Amino acid sequence: CLLNLAYLSGTAFEVKSPFQERTPGTFEKWTALDVQLLRDLWAYRAISSELNIAASALITLSFFLLLAAVMALADAFEVHGGNASHKASKVLLVPCFVFAAALAVLELTFNAGAVTTSAWMYKSWKLDDEQVKTLELSYVLTQSRGTWLLGMLWFFFGIGLSAALYLNARHRMLYRSWNVLTAMIVLLCFVGFLSDVARLRWWVVSQAIDLSLTVLVWFLFMPIWLVWIGVYLISQQAEFTPVPMTGPPRDTGAISGNGARAPYRDEEAEMSRL
Repeated sequence: CLLNLAYLSGTAFEVKSPFQERTPGTFEKWTALDVQLLRDLWAYRAISSELNIAASALITLSFFLLLAAVMALADAFEVHGGNASHKASKVLLVPCFVFAAALAVLELTFNAGAVTTSAWMYKSWKLDDEQVKTLELSYVLTQSRGTWLLGMLWFFFGIGLSAALYLNARHRMLYRSWNVLTAMIVLLCFVGFLSDVARLRWWVVSQAIDLSLTVLVWFLFMPIWLVWIGVYLISQQAEFTPVPMTGPPRDTGAISGNGARAPYRDEEAEMSRL
């Protein structure tokens, strides 16, 4: 989250993106393919490419690490709710988080290829003004699929949290305040989905929303959400741990001489009848 925040805010570099300087008319110059603005933008992209990939890689890793907590939560819901919770957990809760993690891997793959190649081209090739414009158009077209990938990542993440919210509201396993926190994260997830989908129409607003969601969801709410689950599962560990059998195992039938199992004899029942 800190790496992503540093990348989005531009505080990690001496060179800032023209979009981060909040200069009026920046978006209009960008859509008009102003050469000086494009060169400033590519200078920032070249210097920030490594941090961009590192932030994306850590976000992808965080989604995979999140799966352990989600699966533990699903098991806890099954213990409390039985077969109904089992179906909801296996159909919605776990698959949505798994699919979100897969989307994060896909977005990382596309983003890493586009960022590294385009940054290398700008630094290594001698591009004139028209070629810089062409490079920008190609970059925007290549990155356009990333907006929908990130939007769907928010969407499935919100659906998975909605399933957890439904199961907890039904079985009352965790506190009601945990439901409130989860509902807030779900709402922000769908705001993130709409923001990413509408990024090309409201670019500046979407950038501000993206930065705000990074702080609220990944830096504040999700750590609280995860720690809350961990504290609860630790406090209920005895309930979720199978109790070992005490005493010698009962004989369920002896093996006869020809290898066949003899019929089971309930010795306690016979003694009680005697």
